[in-house]
Amino acid sequence: MSSAPQPSDYHDALTELPNRRLFDDRLNQALAIAQRRQSGVALVLVSLGGFATVPEDTVRQAARRLGLALRKGDTLARWGAGEFALLLIDVVNEAHCRVVAERLLVSLDMDVAIGIARFPVDAQDAVALVRNADAARARACEHGRRQYRIYAR
Repeated sequence: MSSAPQPSDYHDALTELPNRRLFDDRLNQALAIAQRRQSGVALVLVSLGGFATVPEDTVRQAARRLGLALRKGDTLARWGAGEFALLLIDVVNEAHCRVVAERLLVSLDMDVAIGIARFPVDAQDAVALVRNADAARARACEHGRRQYRIYAR
């Protein structure tokens, strides 16, 4: 018999941010709400670059700075070793995403790559949204340091 998930199963021990498991749940909830309200959601994937392995202090510092750059109601999560995911709700247009990306670049004084995909413009479900944000992040990495890209077909 498997035990029920514990609160610690939903948060990253290093940053105390939601982990990927909790983020996935919040993403699915946000997409369902956005679909009912006919509003937009954006997924922002942030990779810290320039490190063979990202030092813990850098991860904690990045988490703090990213958290300060978000609005209440948006979600920040630890996505991977040197990666974060941000869920932006009530996204009106691409310009809104650009403003957020610029704010993130300013708040993170380090080498980063940011990829953004929007619902319902770029994807119709969570899997496609993640895939497209990751593709945009890969394109940002190809263009050098401190870059962001918004998914384009």
